[in-house]
Amino acid sequence: MSWTEIVKQELVQARRELTAAEEGLKDGTPAAHGRYVRAFHEAELAEQRASRASQHAQRHTWH
Repeated sequence: MSWTEIVKQELVQARRELTAAEEGLKDGTPAAHGRYVRAFHEAELAEQRASRASQHAQRHTWH
């Protein structure tokens, strides 16, 4: 599995966790809020990694 594929898989997982954490916010607990904040941060990091991986792949693709 290539680095780009791993990064894409991490992005999908981060988005799933964020969606689940958003649902958990309905509980209104501090733990649910903490989970959401953590998931949001991880999703942002995953988006950035995916963007860099995409740019890297474009630069290093033979035309």
